[in-house]
Amino acid sequence: MLLLSERVRLLEYDPADRDACIGADERVLRACDKVLAVWDGTASNGRDTTAHLVAYARSHGVDVEVVWPDGAERVPGCEAERS
Repeated sequence: MLLLSERVRLLEYDPADRDACIGADERVLRACDKVLAVWDGTASNGRDTTAHLVAYARSHGVDVEVVWPDGAERVPGCEAERS
């Protein structure tokens, strides 16, 4: 993915700190026009920030495309179903 990227931004953050992870995601998303998320549609478990990233991007008008991994189950009414 790095080779296909037009721009790469490295942020310093503590991966063990959920708030730091969310803050890093939000900083990157503010510069995006579109997000490609590999997500099974599950809600956040307190450590996983993918659910927050997708919701934050959508709430800020960023186009989100969700790629469903093998074995993921689509749950009607789930936030990820919107993609």
